[in-house]
Amino acid sequence: MRNHIASIVTVLATLSTPTAYAGNQYVLDDGVPNASLTYGLPSDYCWFQSFDTAAPSDAITSVQVMWPVGALPAGSEVHVCVWEDPNDDGDPSDALLVSQELGTVPNVTYSTYTAYPLHAPAPVSGKFFVGAFVTTNGLYPAIALMDFDSPLSMRAWYSPAPAGTFEPEHLAGSFYSHVETLGAGIHGVFMLRAEGSGETPTTYCVGKTNSLGCHPSIHFYGVPSASAGSGFHLYAIDVLNRAPGMLIYGTNGHATTPFGGGTLCVAAPLRRTPTQYSGGNFGTVDCTGTYHFDFSAWIASGNDPTLVPGTSVNAQFVYRDAGFAAPNTVGLTDAIDFTLAP
Repeated sequence: MRNHIASIVTVLATLSTPTAYAGNQYVLDDGVPNASLTYGLPSDYCWFQSFDTAAPSDAITSVQVMWPVGALPAGSEVHVCVWEDPNDDGDPSDALLVSQELGTVPNVTYSTYTAYPLHAPAPVSGKFFVGAFVTTNGLYPAIALMDFDSPLSMRAWYSPAPAGTFEPEHLAGSFYSHVETLGAGIHGVFMLRAEGSGETPTTYCVGKTNSLGCHPSIHFYGVPSASAGSGFHLYAIDVLNRAPGMLIYGTNGHATTPFGGGTLCVAAPLRRTPTQYSGGNFGTVDCTGTYHFDFSAWIASGNDPTLVPGTSVNAQFVYRDAGFAAPNTVGLTDAIDFTLAP
């Protein structure tokens, strides 16, 4: 199969200045491609590369692909994808697909970036991959434009598969390799870019050390959307087991209010969610308890009509800690703030 893996060809198309985008920009190329990668057999062909988030986490809102002139007929289908790299090692063998969008190849008269917006922001943290895949008949001389002036290595990857069989959800089961395998001295990056909103949840404040000396903390996964119906989850770990607690939240920013021997980190007025129990081990008192709350489902329930797109929310878990003397029988995590996307 490697006899047909790829051919490198010089790109002679007229180039344009790269399009500018707002938000966090993920760019490895210099804007001027000088080669391309293609596949000489009918196939599904995917090209993708790794980036590092500008902050600990981000929400990718679009993927940009630079198309060469005559790469594929206008209107050909293209899938753009975002993958999370769960162990941040830059190897896609364990990549997790977090977004896939179907688009089309434009009518390319000169090589420029085409943006493919994602219907829902794709949450990523640390290293992540963006890429595209198309079905090709193997006759096109140039598909995936490259910048060989970049000294970066082990960033650009490609994966051919028989037509109609490529599964972006299972990269580990695909034939894939980095471009350095194509020959000695070959290094470079694809003309792939991404844009992130930068509006990812962030934690702040200091939680209260509980009566067993554990440090409860708040975490999240998913994207804070006002319309998704479910999927943005807040959870707490290292809390006392079998203890009643709840998520409290507000929309007036941070606070540092002394409360129950700790700090209430959410400014009033506060909203309470239903009481839940932390679970964990039976028959002993320890820190195996957890709380979990789907904030998107809470929005969809209509319990708080003020939670609309653009609203900034601050939240913190509060629970009962009977190991302290009254009036300090309260446990508190740190807090999180986030902005609701559409």
